[in-house]
Parts: sequence; structure tokens; C-alpha cells
Amino acid sequence: MEKMFGTAEFAIQVGVTKSSLKHYISILENSGYHVKRDHRNYRLFTEEDVHVFQNYKQLHQEKGMTLKEAAAVIIGDDTIVQDAEMLPAKREYHTQVVEKYDDLSKTMELLADHIQGIEAQNAQLLQLIQMQHQQNEWLKEEMSMMKHQLEEPKVDYKRQLDRVESQNCNR
Repeated sequence: MEKMFGTAEFAIQVGVTKSSLKHYISILENSGYHVKRDHRNYRLFTEEDVHVFQNYKQLHQEKGMTLKEAAAVIIGDDTIVQDAEMLPAKREYHTQVVEKYDDLSKTMELLADHIQGIEAQNAQLLQLIQMQHQQNEWLKEEMSMMKHQLEEPKVDYKRQLDRVESQNCNR
């Protein structure tokens, strides 16, 4: 006979508080998931429910889905998850959906790493551009000083020529 868990035992099994479990399960049930109940209408959970709930919780916590979106994935609501294939066995379907989200997550991580590399290269390029700009400013100043220095002797030579000419004229 299949092992059955009460709500408190199931909450411990899946690692959530009893009140959180009731909240999660009510959303799952409202989306169409069926949880067995005993003669007093208390929920009874199976090993299959453990796997379903773990996938549900993972979609919500690790993949950033709302509880309703995660429930739709678990239930197989094609209006929300249009590209998911329906597989005959529930467990296979849940595993496939989680794997798709894992693949997407890995791809996004690779893209984030690539973007960080590009941002680092951009920072280096900006730094090089700033250094080039500073060097250009320094070269402009040097050219201006050299131009000024080249013009100064001409003035001195002109003055000297003027003095010599004036002295020659005075004689």
C-alpha cells in the first residue's frame, strides 16, 4: 500500500510551514490538482504529491513564477504554457517542464556572464579614451608652448635688427 502523509508530516517532508503548505496547495487545487482526502475531509498526500509539490515550489522560488503560473505548469494548462508537450505520465511531464526552465535559466546565466564581459571591455575602452583625451590635451599644450618659443626668438631678432639698423643710421 502506498504511504500517505497528513498535512503536518507532508509539510515537514517538503520543507515548508503548515500554513504555507495550505496556501500553496489551495492554489494548486483551485487550478485543478487533486489531493486525496480522508473520511473527515483532511488532505492525504502521496509520494507522487511530494514530487509534484517540490517541482511546484521550485518553479515558484527558483524560476520566479507566481504561484498561479507554477500551478498552471504543474497542471499542464496550455493557455499559460503553450509550448509544453503533454506527456502520458505526470512525473515525466513535470520533469520535462522543470528541465526546460533549467535550460532557460542556464542560457540566461551565460548571457549575463557575456554581458558582464562586454561591460568590462566597455569600461576599459572608456578608460583608454580618457587617457587618449588627456594625452591629446597635453600634446596641444606642448605644441602651443613650442609655437610660442619659436615665435619669441623672431621678436628678439627683429629687435636686434632694429637696434643695429638704428645704430647704423645714427652714424
